[in-house]
Amino acid sequence: NLYVIGTVNMDETTFPFSKKVLDRANTIEFSYVDLVPDFDEEYDAVDVIPQKNEFLVTEYLTLKSDVDVEDKDLIIKVCEELQDINVILQKANAHVGYRVRDEIVFYMINNNNAELLKYEDAFDFEIMQKILPRIQGSSSAVKEMLCELFKKFAGDYTGLNQASVSEQMQEYLNSKNCKYQRSTEKICYMMRRFEEDGFTSYWL
Repeated sequence: NLYVIGTVNMDETTFPFSKKVLDRANTIEFSYVDLVPDFDEEYDAVDVIPQKNEFLVTEYLTLKSDVDVEDKDLIIKVCEELQDINVILQKANAHVGYRVRDEIVFYMINNNNAELLKYEDAFDFEIMQKILPRIQGSSSAVKEMLCELFKKFAGDYTGLNQASVSEQMQEYLNSKNCKYQRSTEKICYMMRRFEEDGFTSYWL
């Protein structure tokens, strides 16, 4: 019955989040801004809508006992996709466990039930919120893992063979739409940072 929602600056003045925290939170990055104001845009007044605690209480706590039978196919689809991603994450010891799996599955079920986003868009958000924030480091294993994740998320990408991997990733992004667009763009940034600084992380 405790909900913590807040903001934090991710820079040299703060410690990075531990994996224990990231496992339990959905992190949403607000790093992209448009500094040009739109004076023609009109804003409607927003009324406060009081809600009781039940509004935020989840319907799902345990994967096998709380989900509906009709969600089984969706659950298997999500878990198989996560399993493939986890194999890649293991290259740099960044793989996820059951808690992250369950939270992603519940997110996808809620999205499906409310008919909010297409499957690929919703899963893309979960990669950004639950998986990529765990990645940081300077080892060759991290670079190799980012390459494999890019291939996985792009959809039909086959190889990385230029001296600047990030440039090749960007060329691909400029010419094609990816299966998980936001995630591939983020990995491209992370790779560029790795090549320029010898270290990378999710945070700008």
